[in-house]
Amino acid sequence: MTTMTPDTATATLLVEQHGPLARLTINRPKVRNALDAATVRALGDAISHYDVHSDVRVVIISGADGAFSSGADIGAASQPGVTADDVFNMLSTGYGPAIQSIRNCPWPVIAAVDGVAAGIGCDVALACDIRLASERAVFAELFIRVGLIPDGGGTYLLPRLVGIGKALEMMFTGENVPAAEALTLGLANKVYPVDTFAADVTAYAEKLAKQSPLALVRGKQAMWAAMHDSSLAESMAREARLQREIFDSADGFEGFRAFLEKRPPVWTGK
Repeated sequence: MTTMTPDTATATLLVEQHGPLARLTINRPKVRNALDAATVRALGDAISHYDVHSDVRVVIISGADGAFSSGADIGAASQPGVTADDVFNMLSTGYGPAIQSIRNCPWPVIAAVDGVAAGIGCDVALACDIRLASERAVFAELFIRVGLIPDGGGTYLLPRLVGIGKALEMMFTGENVPAAEALTLGLANKVYPVDTFAADVTAYAEKLAKQSPLALVRGKQAMWAAMHDSSLAESMAREARLQREIFDSADGFEGFRAFLEKRPPVWTGK
């Protein structure tokens, strides 16, 4: 196990690397891992380290002690003297860039949701590529409970996962969506027992980490970019360009050779 550099690891964000897996743990259990400005900035800074040259292949975001994140630290945001402009700036320079760093990470990012993922905590999970949930996981866009709207990209991300009707319902009501329903909606990719959750998440991440690094990066790039395309032809043209890059690499040759030789491929990321 290795630990990230001190400038990205803080008392409220634990950053560890186990081989090709990086685990970022939100560590504010007394407030069910509510996100304050310092923690969310640390989260964004940590993820930004995992560029295409990193030896990390999968990033896991989790929370400490049975909660993913209960949302923004409302206590910090409602201190005397905090203005609407202060909140705007916090969203623009803190929470927003952190969400973007998750989306911009070239490697698969997994949200390991054990317990509550609410408000901005829910939006952090939505920004990840994969959401793995424990049986006690709960998703909630609870902004409406304090008279607000989603501000962590939820209005963009949620309808793309569950459809506009369910997204609006979650936003209008702030109601909890338990793990079993989240799985049915496509909000969660897998649901695991609480007792084996940590091991199940690790096994899932290790499976992804064994895939071709070039295919992981380019596949993620192509899939998310296609969300904005106006035609099938546009997406297929991008696929052709990226596929050519893979075919022109050592790993592109290795994949075919390993298949024909009936052996596991040895990826170099080149």
